[in-house]
Amino acid sequence: MNKTVLFYMNYAAPYPGNFIASIRILIKKMEERGIDAHCIFPHTARCRHWVGDLVEEGVHVSFLPVEPAQRLKLIKTILKEEHIIFVHMHFTDDIRERLILKLAMFVTGKKCPIVVHYHNHYATHNGFIKQFIKKAVMHGDYLVGCGAGVAESIKAGNFKNDITFVDNAIDFSRLKSFRQGSGKRNFLQFGFDFERKGVDLSLEAIEHLIPKYPDLTLSICLASNMEYVRNKIIEKYGKIPDWVRLLPPVDDIAEYYDDACAFLSPSREEGLCYSVIEAAYCRCPVIAADISGLNEIQIPEIIWCQSGDFRDLQKQIDSFLCLTEEEKCRLGERLKASAQQNYDLKRWEQQMITYYEKRGLL
Repeated sequence: MNKTVLFYMNYAAPYPGNFIASIRILIKKMEERGIDAHCIFPHTARCRHWVGDLVEEGVHVSFLPVEPAQRLKLIKTILKEEHIIFVHMHFTDDIRERLILKLAMFVTGKKCPIVVHYHNHYATHNGFIKQFIKKAVMHGDYLVGCGAGVAESIKAGNFKNDITFVDNAIDFSRLKSFRQGSGKRNFLQFGFDFERKGVDLSLEAIEHLIPKYPDLTLSICLASNMEYVRNKIIEKYGKIPDWVRLLPPVDDIAEYYDDACAFLSPSREEGLCYSVIEAAYCRCPVIAADISGLNEIQIPEIIWCQSGDFRDLQKQIDSFLCLTEEEKCRLGERLKASAQQNYDLKRWEQQMITYYEKRGLL
């Protein structure tokens, strides 16, 4: 029976993106060491083409049932039938998922280390009892932030766990950018989470700039929650304004960056934002909120705006539009150089393997 790493991931996005690229490169590294991988995804991921690609590559894949009792049964079966050396969890903010996992280990007697990877800041519970229960369930787990700010937020919870961070990285090979110039006056934003991503701030900023720049557009790419975001905009304006475009997700995301004069990320909270680094690599200038999760990104050429302040976002957009074509192009080249230097996927893979080794997981 081969040793196996269990990747437990609450991830079912329409496209694999950088996250699945990152997991795939780790799996290949494990294979070189004779270690198998078993991936658990939500049942909603069954229809995703990238799951089929993983299966074709020989990765063992399971899907979590909706009912907790059935989830417990599935995990018990995996623990009994496979030699799991450790579990690496992603996007599992619900403590009940870890409780079911640990209950399965207790029942089967197959206890193994758990690494919990945080992709957003940790939110401390105000209630003493809830916080006590959470700490008890998380006892002994290894906690990893996707960036320094996320790790600091976990430490603020006063956990006694092993806590550190490994900066996210980007699969640059999937970004086929053919950018020519700085594009039209079209600003791109990702906005599946209307409030957290600051879509309301971008709408306000662009609306106030329309009289000065009538050809401005705001393109909002939505991997999910299309109807929710549409309804929020209609609630505000009575309709979708002519200067707003709602875009579906695409695998070739570089075409959206290439069509934008700049990328907006006025988020109220971020882990370590993939899209900002992707945009930079595609030489698409970035205007982002000066918050933890964004301001740790090692790309000095990002244009910063004050968090939660649409008027400052408006000011930064206006200043950007006043740049010459040559200045925008030079800015794009500097952005790409910084992204390549600091966020190559190979660096992430090496740091994750080192992380595993230092803790005796491999």
